[in-house]
Amino acid sequence: MTVAAPFKQPTPPAPAAPATSGADASSAYTPGGISSFQRVGFSILVLYLFLIYSRIFDVKFAFLHIPGISYRVIFAMVILSQAFVRALKTDVGKAIAGFTFWFVACIPFSMWKGGSTDLLITVWLPNFVVFLATGGLIANYAQCRKAVVTVAIGFLVLTAIAILLGSTESTGRLYLPNGKYANPNEMGQALLLGLSLWLFLLLDSKSGAFKAFGASVILVMLFTISKTGSRGCLIGLGVLLLAVFLRSSASGRLQLMLGGGLLITVIVATMPTRLLNRYRTLTEDQDQMDETEESAYSSANARKDLLRRSIKYTIQHPLFGVGPGMFPVAEDADERSEGRRHGRWQGTHNSYTQVSCELGVPGLILYGTAIFLSLRKTERIYKQTRGDPRLTDIANLALGLNYALIVYAVTVLFDYIAYTSMLPVFAGLVTALGHTVEAEIAQRTAPPAPVAAPPPTAAPPARGFRAVYAGRY
Repeated sequence: MTVAAPFKQPTPPAPAAPATSGADASSAYTPGGISSFQRVGFSILVLYLFLIYSRIFDVKFAFLHIPGISYRVIFAMVILSQAFVRALKTDVGKAIAGFTFWFVACIPFSMWKGGSTDLLITVWLPNFVVFLATGGLIANYAQCRKAVVTVAIGFLVLTAIAILLGSTESTGRLYLPNGKYANPNEMGQALLLGLSLWLFLLLDSKSGAFKAFGASVILVMLFTISKTGSRGCLIGLGVLLLAVFLRSSASGRLQLMLGGGLLITVIVATMPTRLLNRYRTLTEDQDQMDETEESAYSSANARKDLLRRSIKYTIQHPLFGVGPGMFPVAEDADERSEGRRHGRWQGTHNSYTQVSCELGVPGLILYGTAIFLSLRKTERIYKQTRGDPRLTDIANLALGLNYALIVYAVTVLFDYIAYTSMLPVFAGLVTALGHTVEAEIAQRTAPPAPVAAPPPTAAPPARGFRAVYAGRY
């Protein structure tokens, strides 16, 4: 007789993996998964962010046009993956989109429509696309962190390029002879933004060796920033240190005062006299200045006059302004009407009044709103995550971005760079952190799933008299 098959006990379901903490453990979680377009787009985006902040192709191999090619691929991936939808759903995204809309709306009222249209196509729209990519192609917290670290590394490479290939000819101020950072003020601002991100890396590091390396990077960046002779960056650094001081513990504040005092002493002692005299114009009277200081003082007076004119044009054209990029044109026309041969053909040296006089008060409100919402978002994430050891790296990342935005909000008071990539990229990083962090926090703080008890072992089935006693007799 055929013997029945032996009883097979059912396999219990595998227990759910417990929630883990730390950046590495969090990384894979992506609500809804990552599409192929998004994955490719993010990889190219990381490369692009490194290139635009390291400025490698400003000094070597510019003929390869790698940043331009990367941008076109990113633009295609933003459309194909519909990443722009995610970016535009956020409060920051709506502010940036509103600013873009108003930028376009002001062109018909511009003093030179062709020049404003060219500024839109060649400058602002590409930077708007970069915001959409940064805010939309980043799909999870691990990718957001990777993008921020990439930007920080890009600024480190920029620091090395400035030290090795920068020039101090004619003015004594450090700048790059070619490319975006031929303006010392703008290069100083970029390095100060990078310093803010390296503060995040320093706080987040658990390795003593990397902490020493990060501290060295910050020191080198500080010395390099001081060589640019940017008085706006000096004020920005002061505000950054104040923000760090206010968020520090009592012992941390003492260390900051002692270390900061020693560092300032070393920087001042090693700074060339020409630059030191430039910084002194912030506090000295004109009759106490030498020739170098007189030049800096005259520059400051010229900037004040440009600032007054930008406020004047804001009052005269409060709705649509004089047109995107048209402040130099309006200033030139103003000078000619007063009997001079021509104007200075310089910008406003203040990004807020640059926007207000060129795009009107609505443009200024939208620009300021984007900055404010980005600052508020990072502040809220920092307050939500600080103090929880499972979320320390998230708190540090939010804090680093917050410091960078503080630097941006202060330093743009002294330069006209409202339409550059700085705000779109950092607002995009804040947007990405905002839409990925909640799922990350939920995953890390979720209690471990209970392990199901195995089912009781069932008795074997009866197999019949002959099967049981077969072989016994």
